[in-house]
Amino acid sequence: MRSSEQNTQTPLQKLGKQDPALSVPQGQHNNSAGESLPGPRSTFTVGVWEDKNKKCRRTMEDTHAFLYNFLHTPAPALGTETPSTKSKSTEELAANESTPSLAPTASSSEMMETDNGYFAIFDGHAGTFAADWCGKKLHIILEETIRKNPNTPIPELLDQTFTTVDAQLEKLPLKNSGCTAVTAVLRWEDRIPNAQSATGSTAIAPATAAAVKAADEAAKAEEKSGDSGVEMSKTPPQNPAASAVSLSSTSEATHARLRTTASRQRVLYTANVGDARIVLCRNGKALRLSYDHKGSDENEGKRVANAGGLILNNRVNGVLAVTRALGDAYMKDLVTGHPYTTETVIQPDLDEFIILACDGLWDVCSDQEAVDLIRDQQDPTTAAKKLVDHALARFSTDNLSCMIVRFNKSALQTATKEPSSAIGVEGDPTCVSGKISEVDKIVGDAKRKVAEDGVPGVGVSGSNSGKGHDPKVVEERERISMEKVVEEEPGLVEGEEGGEVDMKGATAASPETRMKLQLPEGAVK
Repeated sequence: MRSSEQNTQTPLQKLGKQDPALSVPQGQHNNSAGESLPGPRSTFTVGVWEDKNKKCRRTMEDTHAFLYNFLHTPAPALGTETPSTKSKSTEELAANESTPSLAPTASSSEMMETDNGYFAIFDGHAGTFAADWCGKKLHIILEETIRKNPNTPIPELLDQTFTTVDAQLEKLPLKNSGCTAVTAVLRWEDRIPNAQSATGSTAIAPATAAAVKAADEAAKAEEKSGDSGVEMSKTPPQNPAASAVSLSSTSEATHARLRTTASRQRVLYTANVGDARIVLCRNGKALRLSYDHKGSDENEGKRVANAGGLILNNRVNGVLAVTRALGDAYMKDLVTGHPYTTETVIQPDLDEFIILACDGLWDVCSDQEAVDLIRDQQDPTTAAKKLVDHALARFSTDNLSCMIVRFNKSALQTATKEPSSAIGVEGDPTCVSGKISEVDKIVGDAKRKVAEDGVPGVGVSGSNSGKGHDPKVVEERERISMEKVVEEEPGLVEGEEGGEVDMKGATAASPETRMKLQLPEGAVK
């Protein structure tokens, strides 16, 4: 009997025995990150709707994930202080649970409310493995990467995370599986004015690190210029410990000076590979914060050709319609996992919501049309469903997943004008030592559950019919037509994908995509 059960397990379920994160059960309405609900101080709400599109697809290969309390924004690492001394990691949490069958202590189970959001949609191809794996793991890898590098700009950390995910997928089974991805991190930051930045400001942690580095280099240059080159310096080399103390003092002084000009701001970071998109509604205008990586794109075509590949029928080597993706190990030399990234400071008076969706929507709906359709719809779940229904009515032939993140204007304005009411940054009164992040809690609970039951939970997307997400309690809403199990029908072969590139209003910064993007006529620069 046990042998039969093992044979019916998916590859992801089998891997869940070694990795508790992969055994995290789906949250409300198929949230791959687990159960995540808004807190009393949340300044945004999430709504999700998905549909297999049964007339055209046999299976649902999309996955989505979101968190209402992503990792708090770390304070800068000053001098000899290391990030590991400031917060627990998921690995440390798991290692400390030597007796998982025991009830968790209050300190290990109390979650920190941060009001920092994480949102993602993964559109799988050649099966669901890569999309399901990313839905369970990418946010965990990103959180750990941010913890270890508090002074590094988030766009660079998103790039590191995507390449790490790519490297890990390459070591796993089903190497032909891949997925496109669009992810976003919404967080509170203390930022200082910076005229050289496209956003007009810079996060205080990387600014502090840059200022200290510049001062250190200037001091070394001055010391070098003062050396005559004839006599050896009679000054003995400084003790390493004393140097570290000096550097720490310089860092603290620099940080204290910069804080006097800092202000608390809401910042949205995005990263994408492939043709899933994220669109920001700013005062009714659609601003695209992603880039369509398709074979039909001239820049991407040149990159593939330079890597030794070719574009046939708008597909990489005549096979894959997207030129960037996670997974697809057999084509990794051509289909890179380096994302296109953006950084946007949210304007509480103007910014209303963001849309994340797979290409099933964008194939039949423009950015502005999507914004216009749902702008007056305050409930994000209803708005997401409206866009999915619109795509079905327009005869979309792909799986459909849509996520709406609606900003609470009054709460955002209050938090921005009154920093004492904001949360999510290390050092805030609400950032109490001993509390853990939402990710740590979810994974820790899954680990204990596996230890108690002896087998991992389902932990994979089971939605082949289409479900919605409601941030309220499940009983408060009725989901009838979309919750019914539908009979599967033969799927269609995915057709050629093309489309225009429409970069609008994004501030881009990605190590891989620093190539100049050619904007179409009429695009907002």
